[in-house]
Amino acid sequence: MFSPSLYATTLSEFFYKPISLAAPPAPHLVALNIPLAQTLGLDVDWLHSPAGITSLCQGRLPTDHIEAPHTNPVASVYAGHQFGHFVPSLGDGRAALIADCQDQNGTMMELQIKGSGPTPFSRGGDGKNTLGPALREYIVSEAMHALNIPTTRALAVLTTGEVIERDNGPVPGAMIIRAARSHIRVGSFQYAAAHGGLERVRELADFTIQRLFPHLAKEVGPARYRAFFMAVIKKQAALIAQWMEVGFIHGVMNTDNCALSGETLDYGPCAFMDRFDPMKHFSFIDKEGRYAYGRQPSLALWNLSRLAECLFPLFDEDEHRAIEQAQEALHEFDHLFHHQWLSGFRRKLGLEKQDEHDIRLLEHLLETMHTGQADFTNTFRMLSSAPVALEGQYDVLRDLFPANKGHFDLCRTELLHRLTLEERSPEARQKAMQATNPRIIPRNHQVEATLSHALKGDYQPFHMLHEALKSPFTEAEDALAAPPLPEEEVRYTFCGT
Repeated sequence: MFSPSLYATTLSEFFYKPISLAAPPAPHLVALNIPLAQTLGLDVDWLHSPAGITSLCQGRLPTDHIEAPHTNPVASVYAGHQFGHFVPSLGDGRAALIADCQDQNGTMMELQIKGSGPTPFSRGGDGKNTLGPALREYIVSEAMHALNIPTTRALAVLTTGEVIERDNGPVPGAMIIRAARSHIRVGSFQYAAAHGGLERVRELADFTIQRLFPHLAKEVGPARYRAFFMAVIKKQAALIAQWMEVGFIHGVMNTDNCALSGETLDYGPCAFMDRFDPMKHFSFIDKEGRYAYGRQPSLALWNLSRLAECLFPLFDEDEHRAIEQAQEALHEFDHLFHHQWLSGFRRKLGLEKQDEHDIRLLEHLLETMHTGQADFTNTFRMLSSAPVALEGQYDVLRDLFPANKGHFDLCRTELLHRLTLEERSPEARQKAMQATNPRIIPRNHQVEATLSHALKGDYQPFHMLHEALKSPFTEAEDALAAPPLPEEEVRYTFCGT
């Protein structure tokens, strides 16, 4: 059942502005996530109808889906550190919350529409979205969901019938409707602290606990907020470890893109690595590699430190003790992340037993992948496809390290020695590894190719790639698993604003 946004009906208007969404001139549905729509209780036939499409673009749902009178969509306000520089007032410049809903599992979700036009927080922008970024978010966020990584979900993409001017020329206008457990971010608390003081921070913290961590509701006083902060730290440590396990690079880990729900938020200049490189980054505006693959854990901790600056006055009446408690909680991040990371990469190598030397083995393998210019995804999938001791597979594996085959030989010897500690059969280990190491990911060159076709009106490649990415752990066509040829490689991605 749908209901007005609790964000808008529970929090004070300090945190948002009601807005009206004008119907676009000629909306057209180009992608609908039917399984998600059904999970959310939406009528798929209605969504396909002209009336449904027009209503959805304006943030309206059928009246028989709404528990209470309809409320206007709202644009939420937040601040943020963008590439390390604090911007005290940002907000949804082209997005609006339109409703809450409860999925079939009983989880409360928010629906948000992005690309709906200017809001009070557009900062001179047009508030529009364009087709390429909308389809990129749809395909990559749904691929992340299929990889079992917490993420916002894409419900639909619609073209608007408008032509939008961007730096690369005129492009089709589009909207994306997405679902998330919450869009509250570190930047939301930064805005509350900067403009509203401690009582606004407390108001937002209480709402976030109610929304995302209801098990903490029984806590009272400062312990409630310390437990809340620790819960957020745990979610972030787990999320970043999962990113690292699949070679995902978010691209713009600003505090306004760090969701307290532990979901991956904002798919602008994101990408998956091909060749393993700890300093790989794709974002065109990230000139210094601030948000490179290997720096993501430290940047997550940096973002959490900014959250601590907002929350610590709630931890204790004594400022000195409150700061100490915030620091103690932040010190747990490294331990939590390391545990999640090591456990994840053990699973990727099929290591069920724990050995104190595993970290050295994993670091050596990753270093060899880097110097050998090995494809991240294909290396782990090939290790899953057959026991590494088989000579026929060994030659194929060795070819994945074109720049450093000799070092791979040493890694293979170390791995075979480590496997002598395992008690599972090779067949059981292989099956477990194949359920962990994806065969296919949304490789950047494939995504860009599908977007190029879509911009010309041909959506078939987009739908084919999206369908394949729904089953990332099963065998797939070699073309979808292949890394890019040199002429296909995409070096930079853009946020699409």
